[in-house]
Amino acid sequence: MGSRMEKVTGVVKEDTKRSLAFWFFWVPNGDFLGSCRRKNVDTTELSYIMSDVMVIRREVLSSSLVKEIQRRISTREFRPGDKLPPQDELAAMFGVSRTALREALKQLALMGLVEMKHGKGTFIGSSTPSQLLESLSPLLLMDRETTFELLEARLFIESALASLAAKKASQKDIVELGILVQGMKKDLNQGDIEAFSEKDLEFHLLIANASRNRVLTRILQTIRDMLHQFIGEALTLIPGMAKSALNYHGKILQAIEQHDVQGAENHMRNHILHIQKSTRKHYALRNHPK
Repeated sequence: MGSRMEKVTGVVKEDTKRSLAFWFFWVPNGDFLGSCRRKNVDTTELSYIMSDVMVIRREVLSSSLVKEIQRRISTREFRPGDKLPPQDELAAMFGVSRTALREALKQLALMGLVEMKHGKGTFIGSSTPSQLLESLSPLLLMDRETTFELLEARLFIESALASLAAKKASQKDIVELGILVQGMKKDLNQGDIEAFSEKDLEFHLLIANASRNRVLTRILQTIRDMLHQFIGEALTLIPGMAKSALNYHGKILQAIEQHDVQGAENHMRNHILHIQKSTRKHYALRNHPK
């Protein structure tokens, strides 16, 4: 996508003096197709470009909506147990498509922030992880001691969740995990570590959901913000971490797909142990550079 995106970004910058993201996302009446045709972008190339841009646009809107609903929960505008409006009304309220809304609600459900009840609607979680995180907020500074305490917690919690997921995961869970792994592979190839990081977190939350153990899942959701911060920083700062994570995720997925309980637990444990080892090495090099 990179070369196609660069090509169109150049067209848009010349015609409108705006970046592609701003111009296409927020200027709905902009003559995007006409602009590209005037610069002789062939129709086949144009179809690829439009497809890529629409995916990016949906992801941006979905991510923004997740953050906005999180904000409304934290400010108590949305309270535990509140029923959200129907999806058509909610999408219109936020100015997004139903597709973007569904993706946002799916992410929020994995975080434990909303509950989607078939035939009844969508409700704000009765006991949201954001409330539990208030007492942990000083830890979000993520100093060295906190980092290793988080990894110790992950070693026990996520190994158990992986083994339970291998036992209880549905075919739908397995398909969704596979889509995430393929998405991470694409992000890594394109050097998009931020997108990789988001999918990495979602992969671990989806395994928790597939475990069908609400207690362990809620524990992981409680430390979600700490986990998100750690994953983002580790993937950015520690060389080879993203490639290693993708490798382990593939092994974990295969074990869950085969309902290999011991294999899933072992691969998750080795994954976290490798992160511990790499993180210790990172701190050592940072404190005692050559």
